[in-house]
Amino acid sequence: MRIADAHCDTLYEMAIMGQPLELCKVTPEAMAAGGVGLQTFALFAGRKGTHGTAYQDGRDMLDASYRLPVPVLRGALPEAFPDAPTGVISCEGGEMLEGSLERLAEFDDETRLRMIALTWNFENEIGYPAKSGSKAPLKPFGRALVREMDKRGILTDCSHLNDAGFYDVCERAELPPIASHSNCRWLCGHSRNLTRDMVKAIIERKGYIGVNFYANFLKADGPAALEDVLRHIDALMELGGEDVVGFGSDFDGIEAWPDHLESPADFPNLIQLLRDHGYTEAQLMKLAHQNLWRVLQLADRRRAY
Repeated sequence: MRIADAHCDTLYEMAIMGQPLELCKVTPEAMAAGGVGLQTFALFAGRKGTHGTAYQDGRDMLDASYRLPVPVLRGALPEAFPDAPTGVISCEGGEMLEGSLERLAEFDDETRLRMIALTWNFENEIGYPAKSGSKAPLKPFGRALVREMDKRGILTDCSHLNDAGFYDVCERAELPPIASHSNCRWLCGHSRNLTRDMVKAIIERKGYIGVNFYANFLKADGPAALEDVLRHIDALMELGGEDVVGFGSDFDGIEAWPDHLESPADFPNLIQLLRDHGYTEAQLMKLAHQNLWRVLQLADRRRAY
């Protein structure tokens, strides 16, 4: 079964941390072994907030993307889902844009950004992170950015964004909101996770939710198991999420993961658990790749220039 993954931090490991690709979790071999046809590689530039080198970090990671030994789709998406390991590029931490729509154009024109997570864990020119507890909506530049992202067919990723910012996106964005790597807050009370109402808002707008494999977002304490991932998927499906739920592994960006789900090579273990739990093949296809592929293609078709 072909898999689409909405988030990994492999480019950060390569370009910023100096990790050889063969020592990362997301490698072409692991992708092939796990059936991953589409991997979203994030330009993770939020680690210092607006202090430091977010823009240069983004440039360095973009340069590293050209060294990936898998094709990266930097133009219009094909009609068919890729049969072999393939990449697309996203942004995590909008501070790399330096409060400038010209910076957005620079990155997007070069590599076709598919989604932008507006914040990481620090306040920036766009808005406020979930970690801050801020009740403030998007800043003026954030609202202008969302409008321009709509024109460019770039999805607004609300993972890491505060709740008020999330609802601001839902009100203002023409494209469906997504949460590329977030889980259920009522199952694990971390601020990075989504409330029931937030999940319902994404479902109503036909967006996307990528279930995160980080143990700390799956359960409050102790090691996580594959069954914890199943628990969050079940909860999202119970709210009507069959057409919006998928995977946002966060591989290469997390220090703790469920047993038997250590790298993309282990995706078949999760698929088999879901199958044994009673999910139909049609449901599994949606979870595995169709839901993410649908929203990416929708954004591609909406691209004005």
